Amino acid sequence: MREENLNLKRGLILQSFAPLFLLVLIKHLDISLHLSLFYKFIVFFTETGIKEVFIAVKNPAFGGFVVSVISVCWLIATIAIALGFNGMQKAGFRSEGEKIKVEDTPNDSGATFLVTYVLPLLTDDVESVRGLIVFLTMLIMVILLLTGSNTFYQNPVLAAMKYRTFSFEFQNPAKDIIHPDSVYIGITHGSPIMENSPIKRKYIADGVFVIYNE
Repeated sequence: MREENLNLKRGLILQSFAPLFLLVLIKHLDISLHLSLFYKFIVFFTETGIKEVFIAVKNPAFGGFVVSVISVCWLIATIAIALGFNGMQKAGFRSEGEKIKVEDTPNDSGATFLVTYVLPLLTDDVESVRGLIVFLTMLIMVILLLTGSNTFYQNPVLAAMKYRTFSFEFQNPAKDIIHPDSVYIGITHGSPIMENSPIKRKYIADGVFVIYNE
């Protein structure tokens, strides 16, 4: 099996939390107030800069300001990852005349991810500095947990982009498939995979492939 595309895996994990940061941005964004706080950081190198930054940190809206900035950056990165994921489908696929047997086609993986990982984080208090630290610590822990698992394919953004996920077995696996009897996860877009037609595939990581019919 080809080498894992860990950068793509990590990118899809980060992309999975885009709904969280979209909701956080809607919940906490206050343009006029946050522009005022941003200005206090801009003047950091002036004579009164340190004092202004200290005032900004003590502001009750400081936590909302920080997560709003993070949310904007995160959503921009999500768009870049989505464009990259679409672009990767133009090259690098392997075609060995293989056919697959589709085992299951769950249609609720995105919703499961939202309920399990995203919504609990949305309820955290980020207004105080302590609450902000707790929120960011929990987010990092969840991302590290997902990095060590193969649940990154349960991506609500991919579901919104009309990608499908399914489990499958190879019927006539090529020699690079180390465990031919295992059940793998496929991601596809558009029409469902036809079991009686050969497929082309690209390996991501942890037994997850992008798959299309030839």
